[in-house]
Amino acid sequence: MAETLKFRHDGSFRILMVSDIQEGPSIDPRAPECYRKLVEHTRPDFIIWGGDNIDGRKAKTADELRAHLSVFAAPAEEAGIPWAFVFGNHDYDMDISPAEQASIYAEHPGCLSRDLPEGIHGTSNFAIPVYGPDGRPAYAVYGFDTAHKHPEIRPGRSSNELLLPGLPDHVRKWDTVRFDQLAWYVDISRRLEREAGAPVRALAVMHVPPYELQYLKDAPELCSTKGETSQRIQAGVLNTGIFATMYERGDVECIAAGHLHESTIEGEYGGIRLCLDGCAGFSPKSLPHCRGGRVFDITLEGGFSTGFIPYLSLPGIDPA
Repeated sequence: MAETLKFRHDGSFRILMVSDIQEGPSIDPRAPECYRKLVEHTRPDFIIWGGDNIDGRKAKTADELRAHLSVFAAPAEEAGIPWAFVFGNHDYDMDISPAEQASIYAEHPGCLSRDLPEGIHGTSNFAIPVYGPDGRPAYAVYGFDTAHKHPEIRPGRSSNELLLPGLPDHVRKWDTVRFDQLAWYVDISRRLEREAGAPVRALAVMHVPPYELQYLKDAPELCSTKGETSQRIQAGVLNTGIFATMYERGDVECIAAGHLHESTIEGEYGGIRLCLDGCAGFSPKSLPHCRGGRVFDITLEGGFSTGFIPYLSLPGIDPA
């Protein structure tokens, strides 16, 4: 299995993102069946797990995580498809530390989330380049760990004090991407630009969505909003400048998140695509047309498209 991601000979590259598998020790059999069909149908070059990869409220131990990964890593590894992950809030509910979880993920040879950066918030941050035929980075995928809820953003101060009455409805209790993670991204972005000789286009993924995703609901016509949009957006307790940093840097062309099981919203704000990824599991509550995964198609010539693929649309699947 290749550990270096490369564009295909025809100049294309496909990414499949699945979020909120969120199964516990008793896995609903429809989840691995439908996920396998999705991998077979989309034939991606790379797969990203977008957080809440396991329900840590129910699955607590290292052995339970290993059993879970043996089921859900199998479709990618049998097909020789590399994959990576970010954590979501329910991954942090396990009784084992995020660092121990990451080491268990790394036991799988197809997992590219290795040598994860230290000294910044979160455990599962990653930056993976995709190389062009000239051997230089032509694309990048950044993964950001948005951690758990009720974060202690300043020592000894609970973020609950920031949740004032009357705040916008999408400002919630969740943690988010922090300043040191954004500085890490900017450093790598600049390094890749130096290596490539030009800014390197990129996709950014995380579990909890950025603040600006709410704008897709507030101004649907201006943002060309589509997809299932009925669920309330749930961003972090602070707007830490995720979108602003990437907008100013100018290389990220799409920010994708999970977290909302009943939303596949997608649109554009400031020239950057913003989207959600539905729900890949069957134990979590969702809507039938919101269970599935999101595909990103990228070309060396600058092409980019994304679309949510519900399990319901797959041949031979009737996940009632």
